[in-house]
Amino acid sequence: MKSLALGMVFLLTVCFSSDSQAQTLEWKLEKGQSLAIESSHELVTIIKWPDGSEQEMPMKQQIDTEWKISDSDEKSFAVEAMIKRVRTSMKSPLINVDYDSEKKEEPKDPAGKQIAASTKQTLGIPVAMKIGRRGNLLEMKLPETFQKLGPLPSGSLEPLFATSEQLQLPEGEMTLGRQWERSINSNVSGLQTKSQVKYRYEGTLQEGGRKLAKFHTDVTTELVQSPPEMEIALEDTGSDGEIFFDVELGCISKAVQRQKFRVSMNVGGRKLSQDIEGSTTTTYRLAN
Repeated sequence: MKSLALGMVFLLTVCFSSDSQAQTLEWKLEKGQSLAIESSHELVTIIKWPDGSEQEMPMKQQIDTEWKISDSDEKSFAVEAMIKRVRTSMKSPLINVDYDSEKKEEPKDPAGKQIAASTKQTLGIPVAMKIGRRGNLLEMKLPETFQKLGPLPSGSLEPLFATSEQLQLPEGEMTLGRQWERSINSNVSGLQTKSQVKYRYEGTLQEGGRKLAKFHTDVTTELVQSPPEMEIALEDTGSDGEIFFDVELGCISKAVQRQKFRVSMNVGGRKLSQDIEGSTTTTYRLAN
């Protein structure tokens, strides 16, 4: 039994490196490479009405994005990012949406029509980004096509921002247990929030023949400003996640983010509250 226990300790040590020697991690994407990025969102919102009744609203969404590395040097790489496909499903007595941007059939539900209209304005249009070797977004240029359309719906470019900003590595060597923080500001339809993201490096592991660096994230989001004609109170009841970074490829392999919020709102004198719980899983795959 003792030898079996020691064998298990050895196996765990091999599979999950202690990284006693520090290493420097960076994004290594080079000109000519392409990435297929798939983001899967699952969200359940429980609406609590003033009369004490509750209504559950589940939502699923999948967004397929393509990155083409158009240029690179030792300090940064240029990306041509494009949203290729969006699928959204929402089923409840209040909303019935089953939208797929690849299908010609138009949604009949008002919410589905709004989603379709927002998606069409950004679907298939390349957006130029410049990203530093630490994963920091240096520049984002919107094409003339967007400028001719006028103001875009709030959050319509969120998938491009989200995939480009999931992991910003700190300068210097990465040692086991190293921690750092960054702030993210968001404005969706006038709802302004600020998120504080805390990263913790947890070592490396082997998966599918690849060496992956693992990071744990803790996220706290607070309300900055409510939308016009609404009063909102936001409580972050526990949001965290994991990021797995391919050391050799120099790119995220998978990122998982879990969110839990409690939202109270007053709209025109009508008060209600929502419990929101969801998760987002994003995978990055070399496409060439």
